Formats: sequence, C-alpha cells, structure tokens
Amino acid sequence: MEQTRKFTWKELIVVASMLFGMYFGASNLTFPVQIGQQSGSAFISSIIGFIITGTILPLLGVAAIAITRTHGVYELAQPIGKTYALIFTVILYIAIGPAFATPRTATVPFEFGIATHVSAATAPIWLFIYSAFFFTGVVLFSINRHKVVDYVGRYLNPAFIIMVVILIAVAIFKPMGTTAGQAVTGAWRNGSMTNGIIQGYQTMDALASVEFGIVVITAIKALGVKKESTVANLTVKAGIIAASAMALIYAGLAYIGATSLGHLKIANDGGIALGQITQYFFGNAGVYILAIMATITCMTTAVGVTTSFATAFSSMFPKFGYKTYVIIVSAISFVVSNFGFETIINAAVPFLMFIYPLCITLILLSLASPLFHRARVVYICTTIFTIVPAIVDGLNAAPAFIAKSAFVESLTSFESKYVPFFSQGFAWLTPAIIGFVIGIGIYIVQRIRANSESSVSESDWS
Repeated sequence: MEQTRKFTWKELIVVASMLFGMYFGASNLTFPVQIGQQSGSAFISSIIGFIITGTILPLLGVAAIAITRTHGVYELAQPIGKTYALIFTVILYIAIGPAFATPRTATVPFEFGIATHVSAATAPIWLFIYSAFFFTGVVLFSINRHKVVDYVGRYLNPAFIIMVVILIAVAIFKPMGTTAGQAVTGAWRNGSMTNGIIQGYQTMDALASVEFGIVVITAIKALGVKKESTVANLTVKAGIIAASAMALIYAGLAYIGATSLGHLKIANDGGIALGQITQYFFGNAGVYILAIMATITCMTTAVGVTTSFATAFSSMFPKFGYKTYVIIVSAISFVVSNFGFETIINAAVPFLMFIYPLCITLILLSLASPLFHRARVVYICTTIFTIVPAIVDGLNAAPAFIAKSAFVESLTSFESKYVPFFSQGFAWLTPAIIGFVIGIGIYIVQRIRANSESSVSESDWS
C-alpha cells in the first residue's frame, strides 16, 4: 500500500518557489517591459495574451507530466512515435540550450547593466569580454557541479525577485507617467492580445515545462509523498502558485514599460528599457546592483540548463561524455550570445512559430489522454494536421529572402485565403482541431469494432 502523508503549506510554497526559480530568469523581465512600451495604452490586453503562453501554458506542461506520469518530453511524445519523440526532444533541448535560451542568460544582464553605460561602438567588445567570463563560469560550475550554485539559487534568486518587486511597487506609487493616450505601435495595433500570445513564445517556458515537471515531481516525492494521485495534485497546486506569482510580476513590469513612455523613448529591447527605468528610480547604484544580481541568477539558470542538456545528451548520444557536452554547449552559447540580444530574439521567431504549435498540441493531448486511453491514432492525426501549417507559419516568419521566395509566398497565399487565423499567426489551430476530431473518430470506430469482435468471440465460445 502506498504511503501517504499530509503535505504542509510551507512545503508546498517551497516547491512552488523552486518551480518559479526554474522558470523566472532575468530574460523574463525584459519581454513584459518591452510589451508595455510597444503596446502603450493597450498594455492590459497585451500582457493578458503574454500570460496565456508565458504562464498558463507552462503550468499545463507541468500538469501534463504529472497526469501522464511520464519522465520528460521523450516519454510524453512517444505515442506519436519513438523517432518523432527523439527528434522533438533534441530540438527542444537545443532551443532551450545553446541555440536561444542559454545565450540570452548572458546578453540580458549585459543589456541593462553594461550596454547602457558604454558607447555603441565599444558595446560588442564589452559583450565579448563579459560573455567570455560568464560562460567560463558556467563551464566550471557545470563540470564540478558545485553546491554553491544551489546555495546561490536558493538565496539570491528570492533577493533578486524582491528587488524587482520593490521596483514595481515604486513605479506604481510614483509612476513615470500615465498609460492613457500612449501610442500603440507596430503589430500591437492589430490584435494586442493575439500578439501578446505570440510574444509569450519567447519565454520558451512551455518548451521547458515538459522537462521541469519531472523535477517538481521528484522534489515532492523526496518530501515523502508517494501516492501518484497526490503527487499529481500537489504538482498542479505548486504550478498554480508559481504561475500566479509570475503573472503578477509580468503585469507589473508591463505597467512599468507603458508608464515609462512619459519620460523615455521606446528602447530597442526590453533589457535596455529595464536599465533606463531602474536608473530613473534608483540611479546608477541601483542599475549595478540589479545587474550583478541578475548576472549571478542568470548564471545559475545557465548552469541548470547546461547540466540538464549534458546529462540528457550523454545518455541519448553516449559518443561524448558529460564534460564534453558541457564544453560544447557553453562554447556554442558563447558564440551565439555575441550576436546580441535583439538578433537572438529575431532569429528565434521562425523556430518558435514552428515548434510551439507542436508543443501546445502535445501538452493538450497529454492532458486529455485519459479520455481516449492515450490512443496513438489521436496523437498522430492531430500532429500531422498541426505540423504542416506550423511549418508554413515558421517560413512566413523567416527572414525576407526565405519568406518572400516564390515557393513560400505561394504557400502563405494559399493559407491566408483558406485557413482561418493565418494573419494572427494561428493557422495551425483549425487544422489541429480537425486532426483531433478525425483521430477521436477513428479511435471510437476502433473501440466499437474491438468490442464487437470481443462479443462475437465470447458468443462463439458459448
């Protein structure tokens, strides 16, 4: 019989804080601020959209792992096929590792701590030096797996968040301006909420959630909870607490961004904007303190991602060992980080437009899987109908030399005419629903046939 014990509120808060710390890095600070500046008076609907994909979807990802009792994205995607699951896992790890997320851990604190205090001409040199020291530290900590990283993460991350909350509180009680009448720019003019949903992709938290879920589950079990249903319930509760805290901070940061337009111009990215806002309220000393704390907290995030990547890849592809993968990931991340924050963000857009629909459908299918006994046909049909428009969405968001090619324009022209929600970036939604309905239909027919054959077999024996 499985052991059960009462899980205290204190323990639940500890687990929720751990989950919050895994998700919330310094890069999560920059996107809401930028959204606030760019969406202006429409910041409320914009940040609601951002919260949907930036907090609610990651929460569902953690819940999917708990409900299906799987141990990560590979097992979660296996009903679609082992080859697909392996490819999907590799793609996710590369995205949240050396391709996009890990390089940002160096560029974000640099943007609001150093870039605003050096000339544009010398900024690349300073970024090179800063990122070299940063990823050298990542390599040393990741290879030796120092406990100091856990210690710093446990105590400095909360201090960092407290400082951010203080910044938000000061900006609310002594705002730089008002949100009323502030200009709504660019894509925010045409559907601020839907654009906020798309911008939420940039957090990549939903991609990471299908790996973070097992960490939370392991932590809960380590505290003595063994019953699977109780573990799943507590995992969801911890996720709700963490997601709620993140949503409140996102809303506060967006408000800061929107009200900053009373004194500041729209910055090139959220990192620069955050540095300017912090300097306005706390002076250079505040900027330096926040930058130092962000550097250390971002390094703990980078170490966590790097160790997870190296552990997973040394298991999946044992040709290289753990230490070799640590060096490879850190070296690639160093190179990518020197392209700069804005370039990394822009480069990620086509990839995220492609991979996020597949991640969203996988999470939702996993949550609904008890209803259809995790039948492969439902997973496969939904994924097939999702992947084609997702590819087109990705190509449409690619650089002009790809997006404006004759072949891609013919695809996008077709989708814009015949597929709903194409202009909003959700061309995959209707096909995914159709694929799901077809898959459910086939599943029901298969069940009816199986029951009929079982009845005939029983009558033959009788």
